[in-house]
Amino acid sequence: MKTKSLTIYCSASNKIDKKFYEMAKEVAQIISNYEIKVIYGGGNVGLMGIIAQTLTKLKREIIGIIPKFLIKKEKISLQITNLKIVPNMRKRKEYLFNLGDAFLILPGGTGTLEEAIEVLSWKILKLHNKPIIILNFENYWSPLIKQFEIIIEKNFGNKNLQKQFQVIKKPRELNKILQSWIK
Repeated sequence: MKTKSLTIYCSASNKIDKKFYEMAKEVAQIISNYEIKVIYGGGNVGLMGIIAQTLTKLKREIIGIIPKFLIKKEKISLQITNLKIVPNMRKRKEYLFNLGDAFLILPGGTGTLEEAIEVLSWKILKLHNKPIIILNFENYWSPLIKQFEIIIEKNFGNKNLQKQFQVIKKPRELNKILQSWIK
């Protein structure tokens, strides 16, 4: 299956260190070099906002999915290619999952964590076979990755857990993955 779309899960916080915004901008710039449509949470704040703003400036296709109740809080971006307003978080997550051929997990809060665990759980349950990439920038996701190791060590999950996702540490490592998708 050729990967044509990438769902990005990431933070909506405007209170994080600038290095995370720089990382998100670099991620968007790298993705813009490929014919890959980006699907994201639809907001114009935090890392979501940087992704949307960067890809919009670079004239790349981006689809935002935002629940009606978050429009004011996450300040929708009217410049993106396609914005879909949905009634609730359940519908948002459904669209983010269905529209993406693959998932990229950037640093984020509880919402990002929930989305990451959900797509990973569904992959383990064989509900999909889409690539999952965790960008462990500044070791942000290291405690979660360590928890996955504990799950395996204590026999709460099988050894295939670690094979369900790929971990990268720097945005530039995305190039190799994205190049393999276009072949």
